Amino acid sequence: MYSSRDHSNDREPKGSTRPVIADRYDAFLFDLDGVFYRGVDPIPSAAEALTRLRAAGKRVAFVTNNASATPTSVARRLVAVGVEADVEEIETSALATAALLAERGVTTAFVVGEDGIKEALAQVGIRIVDAEGSEVEVVVVGLDRTADYDTLRTAAILIDRGAVFIATNPDGSFPAPGGARWPGAGALVAAVEATTGTRAEVVGKPNAPIFTAALARAGGGDPLVVGDRIDTDIAGAFALGWDSMLVLTGISTRDEAARTATPPTYVAADLGALFEPVT
Repeated sequence: MYSSRDHSNDREPKGSTRPVIADRYDAFLFDLDGVFYRGVDPIPSAAEALTRLRAAGKRVAFVTNNASATPTSVARRLVAVGVEADVEEIETSALATAALLAERGVTTAFVVGEDGIKEALAQVGIRIVDAEGSEVEVVVVGLDRTADYDTLRTAAILIDRGAVFIATNPDGSFPAPGGARWPGAGALVAAVEATTGTRAEVVGKPNAPIFTAALARAGGGDPLVVGDRIDTDIAGAFALGWDSMLVLTGISTRDEAARTATPPTYVAADLGALFEPVT
């Protein structure tokens, strides 16, 4: 892995023919929140950078730990902020979770989550039950902005009765407009873990399955993982021995990148750094 370099203040002069970072890679695996948008606000230069990548013949996939959204809604949200995206390019923790449970032969689940995870489970033939008196093989917890005490109580009861505890992703927060952090799936997972004393099996980033599925969507090759979180995007790439770029438009900071045991290959102000010279 190349030495980590801070590219947050670099910009390649127009008309330069020097090799740039993007030249090194075949496939680009992008996180979404904090990379292309914050809340409903597009991040400046992000859409332009993606357009330049596509024009250069590079392949992309969008990789999100947000299990609440369907691939169709993710694509629409990207288009709304000026980012060209196809549904087939999108890999979510909901899709990865559903694929894993289907491989294990799971047929029933209680879900703390929104449309994304519920639709993904239904598509692989897993029946969603919503009562604590039902026979349930797994409890799946993801981001659910309508979850209440009764929902979390039911999840805890079912786990205590023997249901396997699965988390779509570990994100304790996600970036919101104005720089705020809002509670993510990991906050709900932590509540159920604290209640039951049982640790969830986590499917999404930083774990390998979602990354390898995303690389397959991008057509394989030598990947660069691009994200705003060290604990999910960068740590996941590091564990796989893949290069990564931390962009400073979301959660993690330059100081955190300097201290982490799983450093990014590059640290950059935004996606425009993909077209900065290789040093």
